[in-house]
Amino acid sequence: MFCSQCGTHAKDGEHFCSNCGASLQNPGAVQQSAPGQVSHNQEGRSHSRAQDPYKGQLADLRLQLKQLKLDLKQINNSMGRTRSHYDQTRAFLPWSIREGSKWFEDLKLMGKQPQKEQLQGQIANLQQQILQLEQAQVAWKREQQALR
Repeated sequence: MFCSQCGTHAKDGEHFCSNCGASLQNPGAVQQSAPGQVSHNQEGRSHSRAQDPYKGQLADLRLQLKQLKLDLKQINNSMGRTRSHYDQTRAFLPWSIREGSKWFEDLKLMGKQPQKEQLQGQIANLQQQILQLEQAQVAWKREQQALR
C-alpha cells in the first residue's frame, strides 16, 4: 500500500503516513501501486502518472496559515476593542485621571503585543515555506512533463 498524497510506502495497520502525515484511514487515502507505476485505464491502455508529492504538504501548510491569520485577526480585534473602550470612557474622566487611564490601556495592550508579533513571525515563516514548496512543485511538474 502507498500513501495517495506523497507516494510513500505504508505498512498495514498504519493510521498516518510516515512521510507527510496524511491520514491513511480516509477513503482513497491509500493506493495499491506506487505513484508513477504503470497502471491501466478503463480501455485497457497503460499510462504512467506520478502523484504530486507536494500537494498534501501545501494543503496542510495553507490550513495552518489560515488558522494563524484567524488568530492574528482575533488579537487585532481584541486590541481594537480595548482602544475603543478607553477612548469612549476617557472623555468622561476628570483630567487628572485621564493620564492614568491611558497608562492602564497601554499596560493592557502591552500584554497582547508579543502574541501579535509572534503570530506575525509564524505567518511569515509559513508563507516562506509555502513559497519554497510551490517552487519545488513547479520544478517537479516540469521534470514530469519532460519525462513524458
